[in-house]
Amino acid sequence: MTSSTLPPIESVSGGSHGVEAGYEQMLALAERYERQAGDFVEMAGLGARIMANGDLLESAILSPVSFGDAELQVLDATTGTDGLTVRAIGIEADALGVRAVVAAFKASDSLSRHATEMLDNALGKLLLVGTVAALPALLAAGGISYAYYSTLSPEEQEALKAQLADDLGQLLHDHPELAQHLINSGGGLLESLVPGLGLLNPGDGPVDQATTNDAARLLALLLGNDTAFDVRQLDGIDPTLAQSHAPGSLADLMRSLNDTNEIDNDDPTRHGAIQIQKIVENGQERFIVYIPGTDDMSPVPQDGEHSRDMETNYQLIGGMDSAYGHGIQQAMLDAGLEGKDVMLVGHSQGGMVSTSLAADPDFNRHFNVQHVVTAGSPTAQVPDLPSGTSAIHFENRGDAVPLLDGEDNPDDPHRTTVKFDDEGSSDVADNHAIRHYVNGAAAADASTNGSIQDQVRQMQQDGYLSGTVEGVSTFQITRG
Repeated sequence: MTSSTLPPIESVSGGSHGVEAGYEQMLALAERYERQAGDFVEMAGLGARIMANGDLLESAILSPVSFGDAELQVLDATTGTDGLTVRAIGIEADALGVRAVVAAFKASDSLSRHATEMLDNALGKLLLVGTVAALPALLAAGGISYAYYSTLSPEEQEALKAQLADDLGQLLHDHPELAQHLINSGGGLLESLVPGLGLLNPGDGPVDQATTNDAARLLALLLGNDTAFDVRQLDGIDPTLAQSHAPGSLADLMRSLNDTNEIDNDDPTRHGAIQIQKIVENGQERFIVYIPGTDDMSPVPQDGEHSRDMETNYQLIGGMDSAYGHGIQQAMLDAGLEGKDVMLVGHSQGGMVSTSLAADPDFNRHFNVQHVVTAGSPTAQVPDLPSGTSAIHFENRGDAVPLLDGEDNPDDPHRTTVKFDDEGSSDVADNHAIRHYVNGAAAADASTNGSIQDQVRQMQQDGYLSGTVEGVSTFQITRG
C-alpha cells in the first residue's frame, strides 16, 4: 500500500502528546517554579546571614560608609521591592496558579464524564419506559411489517434484509458516537429491569449507578462465569513468512497477528490458538504474543470447548477473569516466559484480554509486559495500566466492536488511541477485519504524530522491532 492510499487517521488521543501528558508537564513546571522559589528564599537568607557575620561587623568600623552601602545593596537584593524574597513570592504564586489551572481542567473533565454517564444511564431507563409505553403501537407496526414482509418473494426478502443491514451499517459508520451512547445506556436499562440488584452497583463507575460493565457482568454470571481451561501445544505449525522475520513496524505486527488468526480458519479444530514469537538481539530475548479474537459469536455459547466465545467477552467487559486469560498466562509459562520481557498483540477479544492481563497484578508477577497493541478492541473498561507498560489501540471507523465498552479510552500518557477510516464501508462485519487494521497500522507508521512516533520509538528501543526470530510456538486454549 502506497502512502497515497493509506487510510486517513481521524484522531489520536492520549500518549506522550495527549491531554493528560500535558497536565503532567504543567505540574512538572509548577514543581520547577516551587524549587526556584525555594532557592530564592535560601539565597535571601544567605545574604542576611553574611551581613550578620561577626568578622564582617567588626571590620565595618574600618570603612563604615562602604559597609553601609553594601548592607543597603544586600537588603535591596534580598528583601527589597524587586528582591529575591518578593520574586520568590511571585514565582510561588505562579506555581499555585498553574496547579489551580490543572485542577480546574481535571475537574471539568471529570464533570463532563459524570454528566455523560448520568445522561446515558437516564437514556437507558427512558428506553425501557418508552418501549413499554409504545408497546401496543410497536406490536401493531410489527404485525403490519410482518404481513408486508410475508408477501415478498424470497429474493425480495433477502434484498430488504441486506438493505436494512447496509443502512444500519452506514448509520454506525457516519455516527459512531450514537452507538457508543446507546451501548453506554445499558446500565440504566438493566437497572430498570432489575431494580435493587446489588451486583449492579459495585462502585466501579464514575456515578453511583449501574454501568454497561455491570450489565456484562450479569450476563457472564447468567452463563455460569466459567473460568476453567486447558492448554496444549500444537506441533507441526510452521511460522509464516511474516513471522519468520522480526517485525519492523506496527503494520508488520498486524500481519503476523493476522497469520495467527488464520490458523483455525484453515482447521476449525484449532480454535483458541495463540502464537509466541521469540526475538533475540545482542543476546537479549524478547517475546511477542499474538492473540486473536472471538471464534464463537453466538450470544449464548454453542460449543463447550471454545474459550474465545461471547461469555469471555462479557467477562472481559465486566472486568472479570476468563478461561481465555488464564489459558494465555499458562501457555506463556509453559513456553518458558517466566520473568521475560513481553509484548501482547491482540485483535478484538484478543486485544481486550491483552489489556486486561497487562493490568493484572498476578500476571505482572510472572511477566514484564512492556507493550500492548490492540486492533478493534473495546479497552476503556481497563482504566489503568502499570507505569512501565505502554499501549497503542487502533480503532477503525464503522467497526462496532471497539464501541462495546460504551466510552472512549482513557487519555493516559502511556496509552495512545488511533482512530482511522479504512475504505468507509457500511459492512459492519467487514470493518472489523484485520486487513483494515494492517492498513491503519501502516498509516500510523507513516504518521508524524508525536504520540505515535514516541510509541514506535519506545518499541524499537525495547528491541521488539528488530533482531532475529529464533522460533514461533503455538498453543491452543480451550475450556476445561
